[in-house]
Amino acid sequence: MVLIVGNVQTVAFYGEDGEWSTAALLHSEPLVERSRLHAWRISPHRHSSLVQVFWLAAGHGTARFDADVHELRAPCVAVVPENCVHEFDWSHDCDGFALSLASALVQELRTGPGLSDDCFGRTNVLDASDDPDYPDRLFRSIQDEYGNQAILREAALDSLIRTLAIWIARHLTNDDDRPAAGSRGSIHFSRFAALLDEHHKAQWNVADYAGAIGVSPSHLNSIAQQYGGGSAKRLIQNRLLLAARRQLTYTDKSIVDVARSVGFSDASYFTRFFKRSMHMTPKEYRRRSGTLAGID
Repeated sequence: MVLIVGNVQTVAFYGEDGEWSTAALLHSEPLVERSRLHAWRISPHRHSSLVQVFWLAAGHGTARFDADVHELRAPCVAVVPENCVHEFDWSHDCDGFALSLASALVQELRTGPGLSDDCFGRTNVLDASDDPDYPDRLFRSIQDEYGNQAILREAALDSLIRTLAIWIARHLTNDDDRPAAGSRGSIHFSRFAALLDEHHKAQWNVADYAGAIGVSPSHLNSIAQQYGGGSAKRLIQNRLLLAARRQLTYTDKSIVDVARSVGFSDASYFTRFFKRSMHMTPKEYRRRSGTLAGID
């Protein structure tokens, strides 16, 4: 099914109208397969029920993840979480694979020892130049198993995907300082992140989020610092900024309408809030990012 949010499609697979089959927890295909079909240009879209992992073995591309531009150069792995608006311009010589993981599988992977929510919950571009042969073999093995119906296929795919999750976890920055996944603090932070997605436009304050989670505001602030790298207030502001940046980049809404949509009744206050964090006005940000077809 294709859902239009603003002018950006929420899709199961780019360029297809079919729904994601919950029986198929993953999908693997060569990167060139879909890119070539669309003249190497993948327009802005997002997925509400899956995470994508791209392996770029050769070539290069320009990606935009939630209005942030990344230059991708082989060898690298790009992780695109659920609901992240993304688009690509691939070079004609690109090679690699596009792997899609259903939400249920991602949640199961996150219960593994040592795997934090960052593993699939945030946009990451990971340099693989230290040992490009290893992820290349891994993605090609996933593709081979996915394309065949050999005995114990599901068990083999499960093992390969878990190995990939470990590779991603090891290549995330500051691995040694990352708190352990599965702890009470990690669970509370995951709940905080989910509530941010749900209530940021209502402009809940720290006390509102703390009450919904069942912790004190000071404890929530400690959790945010430990797992999110900033105060709870800062993370709340960052989520508001993300919503505003998406709309400034992907819609032609007026600044006043963008301000209202993220909970600001006063557009001038919104402009001051935005400039304080981004060091430019919303209008300047829109001009620099380039307004594309839209998203709320």
